[in-house]
Amino acid sequence: MSESSDNRQTVNQGNAGWLTMAITLLQDTDIVIHASVIQVRGSAPRAVGANMLIKADTIWDTIGGGALEFEVMHQARSDITSIQANPVDWYRHVMDIALGSDMGQCCGGHVRVLLEALTKADLPVLEKLVDSEQPVLHPLKAGQPLVLADRDLIGYGASITADKTGFILPQKSYQRPLFIYGAGHVGRALIPIIEGLGFDVYWVDIAPDRFPPVIPEWVSEVTARDPTLIAAHAPTDAFHLVITHSHALDQAICHTVLAGQGFARLGLIGSKTKNARFRSRLSKAGISDEALMRLTCPIGVGLITGKQPIRVAISIAAQLAIWQQELDCEGAFS
Repeated sequence: MSESSDNRQTVNQGNAGWLTMAITLLQDTDIVIHASVIQVRGSAPRAVGANMLIKADTIWDTIGGGALEFEVMHQARSDITSIQANPVDWYRHVMDIALGSDMGQCCGGHVRVLLEALTKADLPVLEKLVDSEQPVLHPLKAGQPLVLADRDLIGYGASITADKTGFILPQKSYQRPLFIYGAGHVGRALIPIIEGLGFDVYWVDIAPDRFPPVIPEWVSEVTARDPTLIAAHAPTDAFHLVITHSHALDQAICHTVLAGQGFARLGLIGSKTKNARFRSRLSKAGISDEALMRLTCPIGVGLITGKQPIRVAISIAAQLAIWQQELDCEGAFS
């Protein structure tokens, strides 16, 4: 838990979903307000499905910061005070906010934000829902409990139901698998930087002692004598980042990924010389020119040229964010 710039306490628990975090926060408080963006028209700080949890002195995640979030937090804390004085079952309140006229924000769009109170009394329901891992239906009117969304209603991501009476929200936003091969200086510098990007991270190296003593809970440590076996069984929507201690191992992993059943992106750390040498070797090993076009080497943003591990890590993190953005815009895996 850390102090943010506007004196709010913020809590972070890696890539935990909103429902898991709500249950965690309710262990030491009576009421948590869950705020979700349920509709957007025009330009807005975040898309439908952005959500946050608000206590009297703590927040988790964000719906965009700035004036919008400040107003939502103010309303949520006012709701907490009112509910403490006059308890209400499954309290809900929908805020309609014009970002230009109401908030003075330049984006000028319009958003609707659902505020719902979750209490200690709701914990049995919340714990049953979180065990299912399925999307949750949030009625827009007070008095109705959260329930699992009907499978016939579940589409892609968050959405208002066809009858406009409820909002479907996944418990956890989609986390693209990211396989990072190599736990050296760059890998160690990279891990803290990408925490907020929402990847499902698998950190792979050949021996336990190659990893740092402490690894974040949201990172899966994978020890494999032959990392190519891990690469060969990775999901086809995965990003692969190859930054090992060995050029031979780098080449073997790249060959496995390029010759496999599919992947989203493949990045290799290295120089222009290494890039040329690897492409030649991989071509001779049977990798097609079309497949080689999908290998990014050197990985990273070209404008960041420093060789220190932190600069290299920042450059790589920026490249990963760009890749995420590209695929989000495409709306499909490539």
